[in-house]
Amino acid sequence: MDAYEMRGRLQVIAEEMVVSEEEEGDGGGCVEGSFVLVSKKPVSSDPSKHSGEPTQDKTGSLQNTAQKLRNELSENSSRLREKISQMENFAGNLEEIFITVEENFARQEQNLEQHYSEVLQTLSQRNTENSATLMEQKKQKLEALYTKLISCGHMLDISKELIENAQALNRCQNKHAFLQAVMPVIKRIEEFAKEEVELKVGVSMEFVTPTADLSSVKQMMESVNVVPAPSAPVMNPQVVNSASATSLRVCWSLFSDDTVDFYQLYCRQISEDITTETEQDVCVRKVKETHCLVKDLLPNSQYEFWVTATNTTGISPASERAVYMTVPSPPVIKQQECVSCRDAALIRWDSGNTDPVESYTLELSDLENYSNVNESVVAIPTCECVVHLQPWKRYVIHLRAVNTGGASERSVPITISTNGTFFHLLKDTAHPCLSFSADGLTMFYLDEDLPISEMVFSENTFSSCVAVLGDLIPVRGQHYWEVEVDEWAEYRVGVAYEDTQRSSFLGANATSWCMRHILTPSRHKYEFLHNGWSADVRITVQPRRIGILLDYDLGTLSFYNVHLNQHLHTFTHTFKHFVQPCFSLDRPGKLTLHTGLTHTPTHS
Repeated sequence: MDAYEMRGRLQVIAEEMVVSEEEEGDGGGCVEGSFVLVSKKPVSSDPSKHSGEPTQDKTGSLQNTAQKLRNELSENSSRLREKISQMENFAGNLEEIFITVEENFARQEQNLEQHYSEVLQTLSQRNTENSATLMEQKKQKLEALYTKLISCGHMLDISKELIENAQALNRCQNKHAFLQAVMPVIKRIEEFAKEEVELKVGVSMEFVTPTADLSSVKQMMESVNVVPAPSAPVMNPQVVNSASATSLRVCWSLFSDDTVDFYQLYCRQISEDITTETEQDVCVRKVKETHCLVKDLLPNSQYEFWVTATNTTGISPASERAVYMTVPSPPVIKQQECVSCRDAALIRWDSGNTDPVESYTLELSDLENYSNVNESVVAIPTCECVVHLQPWKRYVIHLRAVNTGGASERSVPITISTNGTFFHLLKDTAHPCLSFSADGLTMFYLDEDLPISEMVFSENTFSSCVAVLGDLIPVRGQHYWEVEVDEWAEYRVGVAYEDTQRSSFLGANATSWCMRHILTPSRHKYEFLHNGWSADVRITVQPRRIGILLDYDLGTLSFYNVHLNQHLHTFTHTFKHFVQPCFSLDRPGKLTLHTGLTHTPTHS
């Protein structure tokens, strides 16, 4: 009886027992196959003995006995069902073992055939080599015998010729002619007779049997009954958090019935510049486990891995190749190019990687507890991001670069404050005559004018007006900054569109709004210019620090004397595009920009 038949019989027995229990629970009467109790005492014919309490006692005792037997039967049935369940599980295991035995047999049979094929192939190769050696010996022997045969035939020909000459001379009747010819013939015969003739064969008729080195064949035969060569391992795909900027944790799998002594892990960097694979490009590591931490790699780079398994029998085929990727290097925040206002900040950074990354993640924390991330902005495609913030707070911002391998380490942090407006001057827009302090917030127009030949202009630099633009964050709302001015400097301060004409003076066109200070022999004159037109405003007290308030929502640009908290003038305009702060010196002097103030002036 095989496992399948046994399992079928067990299932039939279990089903029959379930049916029997259901029939027992249907009624109180006995059915065929039920237990029947028979009293061993004779039944009395006295009717009085069949009535009263004693009869009821006997009936109760009978019911109790029946109930006990039913309980015992139920317990036995439960135990039997449990055994049947165990036997079914055992039968299922036997089925799996049958299948495994068949698979192992097929594998071993194939391995045995392969081994013996290799043995026969090796023996055939040895036989071919030995036959070639014997054939070479035969060739050498026959060539030597043929050489001696030719030499012997040549000597016979000479001997026959001499004998014929002597016989012909002996038949000559002319004595005078005989005497003239006989001496050279005799001399020639004597010389030929003195020559030694080698009459030994000199060639052995035996053959030297080639020694057959069958050590490799013996080793192959002995390895048949040891272990088969491993199957090709399977490379696992890259998992989350398995990579750093310079290392990768690579894993692979192997069939459970294979025996492996060690693995050879091959690694090659994937690069667009490499079109063909060379041995120098491939790095090989010997590994005992099914995983390996590969170090000293390049950040944000793809690597190709494959592996072979080795045991005493041989080496497995190579696995399929899998591509892993190291995480990028951390980005580098450009602190001098980050700007902010009360409600937002514009963060700019360099990728920090030679090759492009997929995206960036910005992590936002409070300055008091910057170890905990309050908010993250993910999937940022470019190297800048506007993030909305709460006013009057300080934040710590970190950045991470992300690719398929994971996220980089945190960048060096930057602290952003929302207690006012922060920005820097755009030096690439500055007129060549302007110079700047180390912090980039003070501009100088020196007395010595540069020669025209030394001035370098571009499309973005101011050419007629000695001016520079500021890098204001492109967010609508309120922006406020202050400018500290020299008493004797002639200047223009205000705002302008990014594409304002670089060859025009600030306030002289429709794309700029500014406050201008002109120094005359009699007084200080102030103008509020837009498109060449100025409002009629007279200022009696010279401002030494000018506050500028830009309100996109109200469409206003206001100027203040900070020390007096005095409103000077307000432009009203609906700014369709974002504007940038602008600063200009019409004569030598200096201006100093102050940002990040904790108050915003109001109209008075």
